[in-house]
Amino acid sequence: MSDAIHTASSAEAFATAKRNALRRYPSPKHDGARLYPLVSPAVSPQFSVSAQDSIFAIGSCFARNLEGALHAAGMNVLSRDPDLGPIGENVGAASNYLNKYTAASILNDLKWALERDSFPGEKIIYPVDENTFCDPQLGLVRLPYPLPEIMDMRERYLNVMAQAIDADVVIITLGYVETWYDKELDLYLNIAPPPKLCKAQPDRFEFRVLGFNDVLQALNEIYALLKKHRTKPLKILLTVSPVPLISTFRDVDILVANTYSKSVQRAAAETFVSDKSDVDYFPSYETVTLSNPEVSWSRGDYRHVSPDVVARIMSNVLVSYAPDMEVSGVHQGRAMTDGAVMATARMLIKLNEADELAELFCANRAIFSAHEALLSEVSSALQRGGKLTEAADAVHELVERAPERPVLLQQLISIVAQDPENHQKTRALLATHAKRFPGREVFRKRVARSLKPEIQVDQPSD
Repeated sequence: MSDAIHTASSAEAFATAKRNALRRYPSPKHDGARLYPLVSPAVSPQFSVSAQDSIFAIGSCFARNLEGALHAAGMNVLSRDPDLGPIGENVGAASNYLNKYTAASILNDLKWALERDSFPGEKIIYPVDENTFCDPQLGLVRLPYPLPEIMDMRERYLNVMAQAIDADVVIITLGYVETWYDKELDLYLNIAPPPKLCKAQPDRFEFRVLGFNDVLQALNEIYALLKKHRTKPLKILLTVSPVPLISTFRDVDILVANTYSKSVQRAAAETFVSDKSDVDYFPSYETVTLSNPEVSWSRGDYRHVSPDVVARIMSNVLVSYAPDMEVSGVHQGRAMTDGAVMATARMLIKLNEADELAELFCANRAIFSAHEALLSEVSSALQRGGKLTEAADAVHELVERAPERPVLLQQLISIVAQDPENHQKTRALLATHAKRFPGREVFRKRVARSLKPEIQVDQPSD
């Protein structure tokens, strides 16, 4: 029996290939700009999202990035800033404590939230010492609080998770497949139990690496659970986190372990969505990992995704799935949010991509004109890249914003004066400079000396 996730007749396959403009992998000579320096994979939405729709995000740390970007875009994100009581306020700085790293741990919390009789209660809160507990279902290794207060926080957390059935759109982000299993409670943990616990109960905890069927089964159970308890139509955006494993418990190179982890989840995700019209896979993983690593990562650690890349990802989500969301930006023929336009500019500046930066600026001058600091950076980068016309246009926007600042007009004059064909324009700008700032004659004389002399008309002789 075949496990194929898609079949088509030969006629259908050739017809599909013929009409698919994106079927060939980009090369430097063909569609290369679609891949480098900043990739933006195309998507084919099966459903749409309204600007008024509510969002619930669950999953690994990348889910927190998506929450923040959607909130900044004005969306109603139910999973953001949950009220978890005093403990939640105290551990709020530990931003990873809400993360769910595996499909199995996502399933645990959703099941406990929606079917409270299944919740193990205090059994999942492990004592570390006399006054400290840990909750390996959350990212909380040390909880120096009384058990009743911990359980109050736990109940609040499950109430938050239960909002997944109220949200119009559920975003699920898969993290990795290395996980730990509690054989006594017969459940997967979200993080590794403390070594002290493992030493005290050596036969209780077991390290496991999930396989394809494990991930697929968990996804199918999550889907069935949500369908069972929701009264409104289900819309799921499924992503695989681009954030790599920080380390591995296996005796293999972390690079190999991480590749397996992401690959098996990506394969399971493709199989999972293949027969569901209310679930789409969104290529966040591809966007980050295929883009230039110089701009993909922040903090210089190859692990934390750059906010600029996140801005482009969420722009792609909003443009693709929210047709009533107004966006004014455009790049390479595709609509883009203002935030994504500015993020793209910052990345192109970092990569010294002057040609593409010039194209971006020319297509979005109205957006750039409202952001003085970035506009100044854009102008400098365009000058370094030899794009003097576009650089002058960028500084002109700054001059229009602040005509009383002599340094901006002088910067514009200096750029224009570099082109011998623009000397007439330079003289006109110098006249404006003299009118606005008569006391800055030294600057005008210096620029004037660099200009070719005006052509003199010979006078007729007697």
